[in-house]
Amino acid sequence: MEITQAKSREKELESPVFISANPRWFHVNWNEFWQYRDLLFLFIRKEFITNYRQTVLGPLWYLIQPVILTGMLTIVFQKNGSINVDGIPHFLFYFSAFVIWGYFSAAFPKTAESLSASSHLFGKVYFPRLVMPLAYVVSKSLIFFTQLIFFSCLVLYFKIFTPSGTVIHPQFFKIIIAIPVCFLITSLFSLGLGLIFAAMTVKYRDLNHTVSLAIQFLFLGTPIFYSTRYVIDKDQSIFLFNPLVAVIDLFRNAFFGTTALEPIFILQALIISLATVFVGIGVFNYVQRDYIDAV
Repeated sequence: MEITQAKSREKELESPVFISANPRWFHVNWNEFWQYRDLLFLFIRKEFITNYRQTVLGPLWYLIQPVILTGMLTIVFQKNGSINVDGIPHFLFYFSAFVIWGYFSAAFPKTAESLSASSHLFGKVYFPRLVMPLAYVVSKSLIFFTQLIFFSCLVLYFKIFTPSGTVIHPQFFKIIIAIPVCFLITSLFSLGLGLIFAAMTVKYRDLNHTVSLAIQFLFLGTPIFYSTRYVIDKDQSIFLFNPLVAVIDLFRNAFFGTTALEPIFILQALIISLATVFVGIGVFNYVQRDYIDAV
């Protein structure tokens, strides 16, 4: 009996394994993803170790960079009365946007280069290609949570120890809801947009320059150094098609008690982000069929 079972196992091991292209553009094999979950965690760990091995400050750079940028914006715009910050201290107002923007601006470009940068792996071993961009998005989430903790301490300091505390009204219940909603929408938008650009740049490497160009455009079209009310007052409704606009507005409303956009805009941001992921997966699946031949 044992000999028969051993022979059957040997036949299973000797039988060839066929890897075929996914016939459907928008299909994701979740069972395969689950089988490779350990590889996903390995890539996440590798990304973190690679970035901060043999560094002096390590993850503290997640705070140093936004603090410097926020300080520069404060120096430039604080005396400019035309910039509406809803009465919130400039430093706090700008840093609140960098909690969202810092995560997006780190996750999106890494996801966009996930195919071209990992060609040496894809040509040697098979694993679900979507594992790599997903690992980048998850690993960069540490930026979001590190800056969120620091920002929460800033809010408490300004609320308790400065005269500006009278205009800051954190709403605990809204904060509990806003944090996961903001994180989810930003993650989806980073992943979806990154997948689209990854598919674009895999065959035409010069299109890598469009990634930095897209980040610059989105930076100007995101209410980092101005209030969302500026967009509404100037009837610049096209900006609302940028999901980060509604996300930052919800984040500020929860921590500062500022006037918020209608809830429909949060739903719109979620739908746009999901649509971006849907399109990104479709384009990504289409390109990866002959990806190895292209590179």
